[in-house]
Amino acid sequence: MIDISSIQNIIKMIILLQSRGKMKGFELAQELEVSERRILKYKKDLEAAGIWIESKPGAYGGYSIISNNLLGANIKEKDIIVLEMLKEQLLYNNDINKNEFIEIVDKLKSVVNSKNNLNNYMDYFTVQSKCNYDYKKQKELCDSIIYSYITKRKIQIDYYSLSSGLKNRVVHPYGMFTYKGDTYMVAYCESRKRFLDFKICRIESYEVLEEKYKFNDDFNWDEYSKNCVGIYKDGEIDLVLKINKPFSLIIEEKIWVDNQEIIQKEKYIIFKARMNGYSEIKSWVLSMGSNATVLEPQKLKEDIKEEIKKIKNLY
Repeated sequence: MIDISSIQNIIKMIILLQSRGKMKGFELAQELEVSERRILKYKKDLEAAGIWIESKPGAYGGYSIISNNLLGANIKEKDIIVLEMLKEQLLYNNDINKNEFIEIVDKLKSVVNSKNNLNNYMDYFTVQSKCNYDYKKQKELCDSIIYSYITKRKIQIDYYSLSSGLKNRVVHPYGMFTYKGDTYMVAYCESRKRFLDFKICRIESYEVLEEKYKFNDDFNWDEYSKNCVGIYKDGEIDLVLKINKPFSLIIEEKIWVDNQEIIQKEKYIIFKARMNGYSEIKSWVLSMGSNATVLEPQKLKEDIKEEIKKIKNLY
């Protein structure tokens, strides 16, 4: 799955090749601040979308777009609408990449408008809580993480964890992702000896070190997030729920994990899935209230009963 930053870089790559005609791989890598290996990945993504990039070796070679009028020919009004939707979501979330993405969208809109005289786009907005953080600080931090990843330099961070408080850690960045409007870094933690998710806004201070780390080519994004209903990875269970109608329609409208199975009954559904992230699974089931009954596993039944008792005691 392509993330927002990759989409931005792919669009930038198109604009660079369109404006300059031909560029070397290392030149594109420098402009986009990524590795040459990542440029090859973007080339494959573009070709999968039907946009063909020619690459020629040698002193006078480089990357070039086969079609000379790519932006005018291939970028259509419906594509701009999708980009506008993404832009509004980034604005609402106060995302660290919002300014760069707005600039890219405005450039593409000007090209399409000049050809088709299109000026109206459907309104789109996001309904969810906004992120509350220092935009400039977060942007600088994310840029440093990207620099660390490209140069394979370790980062020393003072990180506040909900479970263990403020601790100093040395980590090896492997990527970033967005979850519920917040940006996270996936990194190997030297003290915990495993890969962890670090919420960017909880990094209180940081330093990019001169010491380098060796990238683990065995790391796989799909395996890392396999069967996860959220970001927690604190236990995998075989979950079986009875969910009453019509609330069950909400559950049926989403693919929570790839292995889920939904069995239709007259007044309810049976939801089966192998899921990772015990804490989040428990919160998810509790959020359904009386509409959901845990059939399996027994431990989750007992933990939810205990949680309900605690809530009752508060009132």
